[in-house]
Amino acid sequence: VDNLSTSDASSPQSPVRPKYKAPESYSKYVIDELLYAYPEGAGVTNADGILPIVLAIESGKKWIGGGIRSLHEAYPPGIERAQLGEDHPLVSAMSFTSQGDESVGEHSIIADLLDEGDVGEGTIATAVDGGGGRRRKRKRRKKINKDESHDAIMFVQRPGAPVRDVVTTMWANEEDGGVQMLGCSALEHAAIDAAGSSGSAESIASVALLGVTTVVNAMKNHPNEPAVQEKACSALMAMAPADGVREVSFAASGAISTVVSAMQAHVSDATVQKEACRALRGIAAKGGAERATVVASVSGFTALVNSMGAHPDDGGVQSEACAAMEVLTSFPDAYLPRLHEQTEALLQSAADKFPEYCLETTTAIRSRLNAADDEES
Repeated sequence: VDNLSTSDASSPQSPVRPKYKAPESYSKYVIDELLYAYPEGAGVTNADGILPIVLAIESGKKWIGGGIRSLHEAYPPGIERAQLGEDHPLVSAMSFTSQGDESVGEHSIIADLLDEGDVGEGTIATAVDGGGGRRRKRKRRKKINKDESHDAIMFVQRPGAPVRDVVTTMWANEEDGGVQMLGCSALEHAAIDAAGSSGSAESIASVALLGVTTVVNAMKNHPNEPAVQEKACSALMAMAPADGVREVSFAASGAISTVVSAMQAHVSDATVQKEACRALRGIAAKGGAERATVVASVSGFTALVNSMGAHPDDGGVQSEACAAMEVLTSFPDAYLPRLHEQTEALLQSAADKFPEYCLETTTAIRSRLNAADDEES
């Protein structure tokens, strides 16, 4: 599932270039399909007595994008076999999910439908134990919920699905991180297709009018999920050319501050950092000095500096962070922070390690920030 083809040499990475990896969502897609066909499989061990969820955790899969949450929902006792420590990244993800689950009461629409009477096999109480029927109803309700989630996931992945339908599905399943992640990816592709068909910001706005707020909502509802944040940032980058067209506003929607929050929450995740840097670059490039000032006002410039400091040997992060800074500093009227010694050192390090991608941009950044400092003094 992971290593599918050779690396793409067109974009910068670390000095030793790894093989290309399939998107994390592909693991979830495969696991969901298997569980849909054979849900009991989540509780079946292999020849070594190891459950699927333990194998997934040991291989480094993520909570939503890697399908671990799906395996946990299908067989909750399995997570105990993994013996997660308090500092394990999955612990915080599970805690956030459980908080959301507590808001779903017994009197949901599905529960009401099941409680109306005999809705099929397995819903009638047994003569031996009056509580038996109730237990069967709960089992049936869980099955219906899983079917609905599966349908939503399949729908947002459908090629050519209308933007309005994808957005509606995402809002109707906002607590489902898998739907949000794949929905963001669908909106990204819709924006790219819209740009390719005519190349105009007006065409992209047809996606962004509904897409921007939907993506921001996904990011705010799943702040602890790197896969959701990554795909959301990619979608915002694709929709950025529509900022300011018709009613689209990346500032008013909270998109800029939410991207910065993602960078702050996932400093150690190189993929999130790269996509967030790209998103900030795209937003500033379209919005000019006004948007560049907004980025800086919500600590966006500081987030870019921190990203470089956290991933000094990742060429992708360094080049994207430098590219974003280069755009931000290209507007003389933008109000940006002064050039500090830490920023100067990080820019120099990026230029030395990755001159092909960073030398030109870092030279421009330092020149502009130094000139701004001279004017102020």
